[in-house]
Amino acid sequence: MPERIRVQVGERQVTLSHLGKPLWPGFSKAEVLDYYLKVADVLVPHVRRRPASFLRCPTGADGPLFFTHEAPDGLPNWIATAAKGKHTQVSLDDTPTLISVVNAYCVELHVPQWTADTGPDLHDRLIFDLDPGDGADMTTCARVGLLVHEQLRADGLTGVPVTSGGLGLHVYVALDPPWRVTDATGYAKSLAQRLTSAHRDLITFTRGARARSGGRVLVDWQQNISRATTSAPYTLRIRDAAPGVSAPVTWREVEQATKRPFAFTPADVVARITEHGDHALGLLEPAPY
Repeated sequence: MPERIRVQVGERQVTLSHLGKPLWPGFSKAEVLDYYLKVADVLVPHVRRRPASFLRCPTGADGPLFFTHEAPDGLPNWIATAAKGKHTQVSLDDTPTLISVVNAYCVELHVPQWTADTGPDLHDRLIFDLDPGDGADMTTCARVGLLVHEQLRADGLTGVPVTSGGLGLHVYVALDPPWRVTDATGYAKSLAQRLTSAHRDLITFTRGARARSGGRVLVDWQQNISRATTSAPYTLRIRDAAPGVSAPVTWREVEQATKRPFAFTPADVVARITEHGDHALGLLEPAPY
């Protein structure tokens, strides 16, 4: 396999390199790029116009990892970037941009809950990051996810569940029109506190290993502050043995996961998109509240 090849991606020519390089055992850089090319049509709308950050693995998943807000060196000059504070960040607005940054080993994609159109003071999404402590697992997170879902419904909001790519679960809410960041963080903290009060043996809203001890799940509301970023729907996640993947799911699947945990491979996610489309479409076409 040649070390560098030039391919057509949409309306752009993109140079790809080291395609045979293994990033996981039995999973090459070419397969990573192929996954992102296959999911680009559903992934890009969830990250478009959001300043992206990346977890990079230039020597593979078992080598040093680097989290960066900066646009990687060597990107084509047609790629859109945006200044965010002292950083120059990529805006993942189309498939050629996505493939170019993944070729630079930006395997994990992270974005904030606001877009360049509104700026960091107005958020068009809420997120609750359900993070299990020692003794908790995906089944525990699924139980907590259902409780978050019920509370959101009681408050007149619609939650969209997405696996984290590991043992956790994300619950998103589309905000149309966007909320001020103070309102978004205030509401998210209030919901997490209410659930903690009602389920102290199961839930905490406080970060730290001690708070999550005893099989508790952190309902992390602080992912809603403007400087925070969260792994994007459909991104691969860098895990030791094989790539994880952040997969939108249905609430019926979350209910089933309280007894039988789900885990998805990249091939599973591609097949799900082919059969069902984007399970997170509600984030892009929100129902009124």
